Amino acid sequence: MSIIRDTIYIGTDIGSVSIKVGLITHQDHSSVLKQIQLAHTDLFEPIYTMKIYDGTPIAILVSKYYRIKGEPLRAALHLLQPIIQQLPEIFKIALAATGNGGKIISQTFEVPYENEFQAIARGVSILYPKVHTVLEIGGDSSKYILLDKNPNSGVSGILDYEVNGDCAAGTGSFIDQQASRLLYNIEEVGDIVIQAGKAANIAGRCSVFAKSDMIHAQQKGYQPPEILKGLCQAVVRNFKGTIIKGKDIIPPVAFIGGLAANKGIVAALKDVLKFNDDSLLVPDFYAWMEAIGAAFIVSDLATTTPVLVFRQKLSKVTHTHQKFETLPPLQK
Repeated sequence: MSIIRDTIYIGTDIGSVSIKVGLITHQDHSSVLKQIQLAHTDLFEPIYTMKIYDGTPIAILVSKYYRIKGEPLRAALHLLQPIIQQLPEIFKIALAATGNGGKIISQTFEVPYENEFQAIARGVSILYPKVHTVLEIGGDSSKYILLDKNPNSGVSGILDYEVNGDCAAGTGSFIDQQASRLLYNIEEVGDIVIQAGKAANIAGRCSVFAKSDMIHAQQKGYQPPEILKGLCQAVVRNFKGTIIKGKDIIPPVAFIGGLAANKGIVAALKDVLKFNDDSLLVPDFYAWMEAIGAAFIVSDLATTTPVLVFRQKLSKVTHTHQKFETLPPLQK
């Protein structure tokens, strides 16, 4: 890995629900990322500076949570345009894509597509080198990764892994769907669950069974916070039974993915898997690890594009995308 001072490394992670963008550059040029963030505070989080394992000082900028709403390319353009327009022309760009929707970005911009597991392993090993196990619950996917660090390079490889199947039960979209039935937004669930005392017994393997259990719990007098707490525990039990399945969990453990922001899920994870505060870590970049990892991976490659050239490519893609014919919405 080589962080060149006049290059901005960009990773885009497109999942089933949202897009995450991570930018990395040498800390000497952190002011460039700061300008992007200050000009678009609605799109990007404040920059983060640190030193990575080889002593290189870097600056990281990540996008805020942004739903793709079934249009991954439109969402990517919405986040990439402010970045590219704000960059000084002396810079070069190295862009990579990952995630189950990342191939459309890879094909459209003719940039590398990185495997999700490899991206996670790279991001975690560089930013959180002490972590041995990674657990992820995203909008539509769940993952288990056991890392094996190379003592010479300091970069972790993958010793073992597991991923969920096509069913999204036990993921973020599952929680989103069930919470909406109780008239709550997914963002509210974590704080509500923390206030609950007992938990209702909810099935987590199927949304149909979960709905039936939630109705029965309401009929028995359980309050919404207690039902949501039961739902969080059901998701973690499902994760344990279908993803972990007796695999080795070596602490420290990093819990990533969109649901890592849900305090109810974190509490259920500690309870069901018997984690303490020292063994379980929710990283600062819990939702952006794949995007950041893809940016680190592309730093290994010699392929970069001057900002002016990339602007031309972006303009062409934007123009083509805007001419794409669509039908009017069924409901406003």
